[in-house]
Amino acid sequence: MSDAELIAAYRHGDKEALEILIKRYLAPVYRFLLRLVHNQETANDLSQETFFKAWRSLWRFDAKRSFKTWLFTIAKNTAFDYLKKKKAFVFSELDGPEDGQTFDERIPDERPLAFELIEQHDQAQFVNQILALVSPQARSIILMHDGEDMTFQEISSVMHESLNTVKSRYRRALLLLQKKMKDLNNGSVPGISLTHAPK
Repeated sequence: MSDAELIAAYRHGDKEALEILIKRYLAPVYRFLLRLVHNQETANDLSQETFFKAWRSLWRFDAKRSFKTWLFTIAKNTAFDYLKKKKAFVFSELDGPEDGQTFDERIPDERPLAFELIEQHDQAQFVNQILALVSPQARSIILMHDGEDMTFQEISSVMHESLNTVKSRYRRALLLLQKKMKDLNNGSVPGISLTHAPK
């Protein structure tokens, strides 16, 4: 059953439909939040909060919209609220004004570039350390695009930003990650062990 069919079934009294919907997205949402906040307990709490908010608003949800993008919007907002309270935002060169370079508009909507760069051997600790070097906004875009196979258009809806802005953030995140990888190979990135780096 599609997401829309499950929502319709739940609204008609089928509680099992909601359970199926939650099971469908529990792992992707948790994975997204874990790599965003870098703490299992926090990611678990934020996942529960995300699904509680979704359940509470499900009767008002417009089934013509994408449930996935709606749910990830809730997850992203929940995580950002947490990070703001913890003052855990990382401000980087990615958060500056748009430079208006036209190459951003030509970024293909295909998978993946960032994860190919940093996840060659799927070493989770190293990946998390590298991703922590970019802002939560840019990290969210990377995780949704490369980690959850979401299109830039879907991410645009989640982030409430224009398509070109999303592509620009992604492109600049790639450039920063490439620079950090080069710095890491030269031993100039503090707090990251080369023992966790892809060979």
